Amino acid sequence: MQQINADPDSLNPLTGQDEYGMMIRYPNIYESLLFMDNDTLKLKPLLAESYEISPDQLVYTFHLRHGVKWQDGVPFTADDVKYSYEKMQDPKVDASQLRVYFTNIKSCEVLDPYTVRFTATGRYFKTLECLGAENMPIFPKHIFEKGEPDFNKHPAGRHPIGTGPYKFVRWDTGSQIILERNDDYWGGAAHYPKRLVYQVIQESYVAAQLLKKGEIDVVDGMSPIQWEHDLAHSRSVARLNEIVYLYPAYSYLGFNLRLPLFSDIRVRHAIDLLIPRDEILAQIALNKYASKTSGDDPPSSPNYNHDVAPTPYDPALALQLLNEAGWKNDHGDGLLYKEGKPLSFTLLYPSGGTSGEKIAELIQESLRGAGIDMKLSRLEWAQLLERIDDWKFDATMQSWALDAINDPYQIWHSSQADIKKSSNFIGYKSPAADKLMEEARLEYDDEKRAALYRQLQKVIYDDYPVCFLFNPHVILVTSNRFQNVRTFSPRPCFDITTWWVPRSLQKYGN
Repeated sequence: MQQINADPDSLNPLTGQDEYGMMIRYPNIYESLLFMDNDTLKLKPLLAESYEISPDQLVYTFHLRHGVKWQDGVPFTADDVKYSYEKMQDPKVDASQLRVYFTNIKSCEVLDPYTVRFTATGRYFKTLECLGAENMPIFPKHIFEKGEPDFNKHPAGRHPIGTGPYKFVRWDTGSQIILERNDDYWGGAAHYPKRLVYQVIQESYVAAQLLKKGEIDVVDGMSPIQWEHDLAHSRSVARLNEIVYLYPAYSYLGFNLRLPLFSDIRVRHAIDLLIPRDEILAQIALNKYASKTSGDDPPSSPNYNHDVAPTPYDPALALQLLNEAGWKNDHGDGLLYKEGKPLSFTLLYPSGGTSGEKIAELIQESLRGAGIDMKLSRLEWAQLLERIDDWKFDATMQSWALDAINDPYQIWHSSQADIKKSSNFIGYKSPAADKLMEEARLEYDDEKRAALYRQLQKVIYDDYPVCFLFNPHVILVTSNRFQNVRTFSPRPCFDITTWWVPRSLQKYGN
């Protein structure tokens, strides 16, 4: 039984955008043509048993496995692949966050029931990965063609049927999602755990108490304070394992750049200078479970520009910038005003755990001391996502999780800024950044591409479209009954289906 902080927005493989939904549906329920090996980061066959790439890297032909069936017994064929691609490209489908990776693909042809061919208009270093791996999950044409005509609202979003090693059993909203081993799985299922239960537990202290009692087995993302001050010194720790790993993500405070308040770079820069990062690290991450960052790749990545230092805490410079921008403390109430209006905005952040709330409060207190009125609004994930998707927000604090081989185009390119439900929901536009991302997409040499991304980091940082905060060092806590627990760089950074429990320690049976 594994804890998750919130219900997924959907188990629809195209429209679901959150990390929990991805963790549950792929590759447990849905699969792709290829998969990325967690250790080597090389692509290997999955639903496709082989593939060919033309010398000019514009034509990709996949040969599908025979004998694969959907979990309702219907055979899997090339028609499912073509249908999945067409739905992903359909502008009426809420899949803009995935569609951006396929702008160079012009066609998908079914050559026979077990052969499919994609043709591209131009080269892109991630084309094979995008066509073959999780950016294009394969889902059943015969299921999605039936019933609800609106793909975004199809009931399969809550009752998925895939080709994977687990079948969907039940989703009790606000409580749990249950998957059961697919004993007819084409790849063989005997070595998989019999049942996976994802328990929705928003508060970390509740998860800690359940871990102590042995009522849940896995908590990924345990609060550092909860671990250090409670579990690590309890009698229960003898039954637990703690693994700390660097998660490929960064937290940030992002601005809605469409608003007049945030169109002035001096205001954005000033807010960045007022974030007390060292105090946050000390109070929330205990100075060892996170690190400051200045970009969207982790510091361990060759793409990361170590010459761009994280923003320092500098209230004096922040006030100077705000004064230059016309914001003055001239009303006697401690707030900054311009043209009779106070410098005020609302920060949206997700509920679930106490760390996010504490971070928001520390930033709020620092900004208030400089004359900025930042109100806080803590929302359930689905509510927050709805506000973000509709651009109905001033600023937001959340995190971006990254691919093992990252392409920042989805988040930062200007072409995505005016598309509702895209990843560039802050509305960032920069010709200089666009040029670097476009060049990087055509570069197959890893080091040359990394050099372009290091330049990109400097461009984005100097624009202050967001305040880069931290890279997380995640605490994974498991029952020590589990063997073969390890982490790796591709998300979700561990694979529970490879764990096992000695028969003498099994609680639930095989």
